[in-house]
Amino acid sequence: MKKSLIALAVLAASGAAMAQSSVTLYGRLDASVGQTRTEATGAVPVASLTQTKIDQSNLNTTFWGLKGTEDLGGGLTANFKLESGFALDTGVGNTGIFERTATVGFAGGFGAVNLGRQYTAYDALRGATNNVWDSNLATTSAVWGTGVADYTNRVSNSIRYDSPAFSGVSGALAIGLGENKTATVDADQNLSLHIKYAAGPLLVGYGYQEQKAQTPAAPAVATGTVTNKYNLLGASYDFGVAKLTGSYNTAKNGTRDDKEYQVGVSAPFGKATVAAGYSHSNSTGTGLPELNGKGFTLVGTYDLSKRTTLYTGYKSTEVESGAAALTTSKASTLALGVRHTF
Repeated sequence: MKKSLIALAVLAASGAAMAQSSVTLYGRLDASVGQTRTEATGAVPVASLTQTKIDQSNLNTTFWGLKGTEDLGGGLTANFKLESGFALDTGVGNTGIFERTATVGFAGGFGAVNLGRQYTAYDALRGATNNVWDSNLATTSAVWGTGVADYTNRVSNSIRYDSPAFSGVSGALAIGLGENKTATVDADQNLSLHIKYAAGPLLVGYGYQEQKAQTPAAPAVATGTVTNKYNLLGASYDFGVAKLTGSYNTAKNGTRDDKEYQVGVSAPFGKATVAAGYSHSNSTGTGLPELNGKGFTLVGTYDLSKRTTLYTGYKSTEVESGAAALTTSKASTLALGVRHTF
């Protein structure tokens, strides 16, 4: 009788311990069949090229991951997250095992603190206000890099703090510490933050990111730093019958001054949803030619279940480049695919 009671006590204790911690395997798979077309005209022309192919990650990036949490008591939890991307059409993994995310940290009433490789705080607001659900069919990243290179969305060697929401107001701060400092040049650094108000159908916020990168003049010889600064104002409003998103961004690095915007709308029709987006950029600089870029997207999705979605989409971009004579690069993608989450 005593042995039975002891065994029951051990089982109960182990069950309670297991209930306080968990590890989840999750991921997303995206594959499509479609056609891409590229060409360039102007100073550096490239002949038109059309390809019909099986592609991957056209709507959303394919990856798999592990995440876990442990209840430490008193409202405090320990958490980790590991994510790895790969090409679904070939099965080839990305460079690095967990190049998408690799973090460990704590969460509680104070918010959350995580260490490792993770998304910047600026990226969180940009994604929340980007058109066509911030999917890979959005043209924002391609168009907004016309003059100043587009921002880095993930940063290694970083610490990030996310605050709890107070009456709809919350924020985040992330700092990436470089590990390549020399006797004459400071290390790479990445600083980002956002503050937003999100309540009911409205989201509005401001995001900032500053990237300092060494500029090598020759292999292993660093001569200075280049600092890119990004300022973002973004918002979304859900009317029920349709959701509007939009943002305005500036990007500067001391050489070029870019002004960029994007808008989008999505409307649900039962299990189907239709979305459209447009992005634009203008880049100027003293003694440099003016550069412009534009792109638009049209996407339709149909949910077969909570985890499986069919989609079709078309996107087109036209971007100028060049330090003197201009080159205009054009690209378009038409895809029909399926996305499955687990």
